[in-house]
Amino acid sequence: MKDFFTIADMTVMTGLSSRTIRTYIAEGFLQGDKSSGVWQFSPEQIDRFFNNAAVRPTLRAKKNAVVYDFLGAPHGENMMCVVLDLPAESLSQASALFCGYISEIQAKAELRFASDRIGKKGRVILSGSDADVMELLARYYNER
Repeated sequence: MKDFFTIADMTVMTGLSSRTIRTYIAEGFLQGDKSSGVWQFSPEQIDRFFNNAAVRPTLRAKKNAVVYDFLGAPHGENMMCVVLDLPAESLSQASALFCGYISEIQAKAELRFASDRIGKKGRVILSGSDADVMELLARYYNER
């Protein structure tokens, strides 16, 4: 698992634009360290951001959009959307792993990812070509 994450990683994890992430930084909702001109966020800082009551509605809307877009949009064959419910305490680690995997693979089609905490559970949603999603799931379950 990564020791820190960048704004680019945050855009993958949240579905938000880099401009929106920077706005959350400026408003104090997301705290991190800027080193050599690059923002870096620890897993703990990301977890606090995900649990911030002011941010949660936006993150939940982005998460739901992954599923709604998959269900409502016409797409080619061999596409899939997977929802994983995990213990809440493993959500940050799972999100970090998926974020890292997504940046490593060459996706065959658009690959979407979202995560959220729902009560005492964590939820991860993956959407994309069946080959890409299966590769992400295989990596996740092999590394756990």
